[in-house]
Amino acid sequence: MRRIQVLGAEDNNQYSSPVPPIINNVFNRQNNKSLAGLDQSQALSVAANYTTPKLFGGGSGFLSKAASWIGREWTYGVVLRYASGFPFPVPAATTNLSSLVFQTTRVNRVPGVPLFTQDLNCHCIDPTKTFVLNPAAWVNPPNGQFGTANAHYSDYREQRRPVENMSIGRNIRIKERANLSIRAEFTNIFNRTGLNVPTNTNAFATQTRNMGNTTGGFGWINTAAVGGNNSAPAAAVAGTFATPLPRQGTLVARFTF
Repeated sequence: MRRIQVLGAEDNNQYSSPVPPIINNVFNRQNNKSLAGLDQSQALSVAANYTTPKLFGGGSGFLSKAASWIGREWTYGVVLRYASGFPFPVPAATTNLSSLVFQTTRVNRVPGVPLFTQDLNCHCIDPTKTFVLNPAAWVNPPNGQFGTANAHYSDYREQRRPVENMSIGRNIRIKERANLSIRAEFTNIFNRTGLNVPTNTNAFATQTRNMGNTTGGFGWINTAAVGGNNSAPAAAVAGTFATPLPRQGTLVARFTF
């Protein structure tokens, strides 16, 4: 388990950090103490390989030898990663503050009001019907005042995005100088469905529908495929993850002699 906190902007510029600086109140230093945009409170990574041993080595019969030859020296590999989702940034306020003091601020959080209308990790969401973020959880600060919210909250996070890749392969020696190598590699081995990051920048953006389907607004999930890089930190913070791909497999064979 880890917790990353920052005080003030995470970086003073965009050249060395993928995290956009978020300063809620330039006159209140303590108010700017917040979770970092790349914080993941829990993370588990597993990388392992296993080679099957020689079985029935003591057997003298044909079936024992055949079973030993078929079952031995297969190599299984896994790369697994499970982690909390990255925190959403608190939505920006839509007041007149920036026109008065040339500084922006964030909305205030309403105590006791749920941040989500659905658990993003429940695998029970129909993204064409549901706005997953709750606009009632946020309110603008009074005109001319800075907000009091933190830049990020631990209970306000994107969907978890597990990485589950597996492989199986074997080297088969045919003769002294001939060898056949086969390997099958699978990504998203359990074929998990991932959702695009919902629209989250303006808590007061009007939620719209067309023929009952969601089409825009705060908490809207775009179901169209989105390109990008799943692993780039900048993608994590900007919420521009590539749409998770379904299970894919690749079979590789190599004969050397």
